[in-house]
Amino acid sequence: MSFPFGVSFDGFATVRDAIDTAKRAEACGAQSLWIAEHMGYRESFVTATAMGLATAKARIFPTSVSPYLRHPTPTAMAIATLAEMLPGRYGIAIGVGNPLYLRESGREVDKPVKALRDYVAALRALLRGESVQQEGHTFTLRGARLAFTPEPPPPVYLTPMGPQMLRLSGEIGDGLVLSAGLTPAFVAKSIDIAADGARAKGRDAAQVRKTAYIYFIGGGPLSEQRLKIRQKLAFLFRNENIRENIASSGLPIDQEAIMAANARRDAAAALSLVPEEAADRFAIVGDAAHCRRSIDAYLGAGLDELILSLAGTAEDRMRSLDVVASL
Repeated sequence: MSFPFGVSFDGFATVRDAIDTAKRAEACGAQSLWIAEHMGYRESFVTATAMGLATAKARIFPTSVSPYLRHPTPTAMAIATLAEMLPGRYGIAIGVGNPLYLRESGREVDKPVKALRDYVAALRALLRGESVQQEGHTFTLRGARLAFTPEPPPPVYLTPMGPQMLRLSGEIGDGLVLSAGLTPAFVAKSIDIAADGARAKGRDAAQVRKTAYIYFIGGGPLSEQRLKIRQKLAFLFRNENIRENIASSGLPIDQEAIMAANARRDAAAALSLVPEEAADRFAIVGDAAHCRRSIDAYLGAGLDELILSLAGTAEDRMRSLDVVASL
């Protein structure tokens, strides 16, 4: 039985390898491709252009574009250009970004809800071709406008972490994409909060598309699968915004120590702090039957689409896609 899924790209692999994975993912039924904006890794809009030209119909989302780093005018120009090039295939996901790495670039996160609300409003107005006068929290627009408007307008998703951002996603987002490394129970809780935000603004919560990144590896020795997922989690857990999800798992995970290890770029130390059980709690691993059960648990939590973050080597990613295709 098939299920709605996309595939995410973290920018760690070369663009050429990412495109190979994207083409295989689309052949296996992937509906969407999500390209992360991790600081210091491959740039998301350039990669999104290459992926769009290399694939046939999958929707493509640069994510998470941060208002603390990107001014809305060039962002609107970029996404409008992509949407003009391949109509109906491009969207964008907006998020705060990782506070640790933002500080390394001289940016401090303050008033994040206002920052995202202002940014999304400006981005949408620009994409409509309006002349925008706005004093945003992280930008100023004094009559800026685009000389062209894409049709259809690209959807704007939010990447919420925390109750306030979840409510904001329900209030203003065309969709939301939750963080990787969440348990199904935490996904369900997050979706409920977003739905409350939608209803508070008189919106139909069902019209807000609900997706989440899910770490995934299928096939191969289970011990190797868990190791590669733990490597992903060791990097993810550097983000202070995922604290509540980690605590809710009941596992003895010292997030402060993991954050400190990541800050000094000590990947081995961070990995040593992620227990073996974490791979099964925060991700999908195992044979096809076990993967299917885990997929159903995430769909049962209320997701419309699972965005698979494929762990491991290029060979692992292709084998995982073979598992997905067999389900």
